[in-house]
Amino acid sequence: MKSFIKIFLVSITITLSTTSCVSSYVARNDGYLTTEALLAHRTNYSKSSIEAESKNFNESSSSVFEEETSEKSYSQEAYKLIGEAKTYLGTPYRYGGTTRSGIDCSSFVQHAFNALNISLPRTSILQSNEGKIVKKDQLKKGDLIFFAQSPKSRISHVGIVERVEPDGEIYFIHASSSKGVTISSLEGEYWKKRYRTAKRILESNNNLDNIETQNIHSDLAKVSS
Repeated sequence: MKSFIKIFLVSITITLSTTSCVSSYVARNDGYLTTEALLAHRTNYSKSSIEAESKNFNESSSSVFEEETSEKSYSQEAYKLIGEAKTYLGTPYRYGGTTRSGIDCSSFVQHAFNALNISLPRTSILQSNEGKIVKKDQLKKGDLIFFAQSPKSRISHVGIVERVEPDGEIYFIHASSSKGVTISSLEGEYWKKRYRTAKRILESNNNLDNIETQNIHSDLAKVSS
């Protein structure tokens, strides 16, 4: 009887040990599979992150290139415009005048833009309807600025922004009734209180920009492929 009990206890012990080993193995095996799945997930996540970051970088680079290209094109047009306008410096003012022997403010602006093959209306009031509105603190070389004798009176004078100083002071070239074609500061008391609005005629999204932008996109596609 005692022998039978011993054999029974030994059998139970062996069974429990075997079960424990199997359970331990399964636990470790489950752990191994979980780790493998985790690694696979991390690998896929890392790959997705890299692809997303690469896409964002390409888009950001493309945007920067487009802005630089547009700004470069705009600057070239603006310098050409101001260069033409400055050839009129010293030209006497003449109301209704349209030549270098005598010219008024709107005709002067019209002639300067004609050099860039840009047609503008003949009068300052009609010119103020062209282009897009620009805030005073965002003015750039080549923008048009308009003046009126009083807040309620209509536009009666126009000039072209000649330059914007680092401190923000704005200079414009125009045909003044008292000085002829000259360059004045917008901070001058007379002009400061008569300033009404500004318009941007020059546009950066011309054909040259589109061609250069297409080339940039093509180059970026080659690099990322």
